[in-house]
Amino acid sequence: MSGKLYIIPIPISETDPKKVLSEYTINTANRLRFFVVEKIKTSRQFLRKIDKSFPIDESVFYELNKHNQYAFEDEVIQKLLQGNDVGLMSESGYPGIADPGSGVVKKAHQKNINVVSLIGPSSIFLALATSGLNGQGFVFNGYLPKTESERIKKIKSLNQQVKQNDFAQIFIETPYRNQAMFNDLIKHSFDETLLTIAEDITGKQEWIKTKPIKEWRKQKKLLPKIPCVFILGC
Repeated sequence: MSGKLYIIPIPISETDPKKVLSEYTINTANRLRFFVVEKIKTSRQFLRKIDKSFPIDESVFYELNKHNQYAFEDEVIQKLLQGNDVGLMSESGYPGIADPGSGVVKKAHQKNINVVSLIGPSSIFLALATSGLNGQGFVFNGYLPKTESERIKKIKSLNQQVKQNDFAQIFIETPYRNQAMFNDLIKHSFDETLLTIAEDITGKQEWIKTKPIKEWRKQKKLLPKIPCVFILGC
């Protein structure tokens, strides 16, 4: 019988794993000895955080690269087909959602291997749930363009989409560009468009607010260089 591929969520802030992960998730991660990970170092730190005596040296880690390529994927699939359970982890949050991991999951499905999702945090869905915006219809846009002109064009397009279909438009940004993103949003969005900013979700600096763009303009907020989720809606 084949093993199972477990999708293991990781805390998205510096917080006690027991606060955001179920006991079953922690226990499952603790018993596995094969892992596909985004970064070996941070994965080892997480496993030692949930169990100080976790046998790191007895475990095998396959590291993803930034291009989401899997030179080791055939070996991982073979481990699964031989009956070994394997865990998939990103650096934080939920693998495969704004994080690498979909490739190995897709390959597992092709080989008729069971994929099991474990309970844990996703900043994208937590931000949406606390935003007050449309949770029945939404689009996750990933990262907006890096260049200013293309980013502004995209922001204007998202505003039009919100106005046309009321879908919440979710996106993220690299922390050091948070302020530039905010400045472009308040400058190039409609007055009545609602903007949610969700900072450091589940962390000590958690801060989530939804206001019309015209109100954000008055506040002139300074965004910290920490993980943020942005949502446009109406």
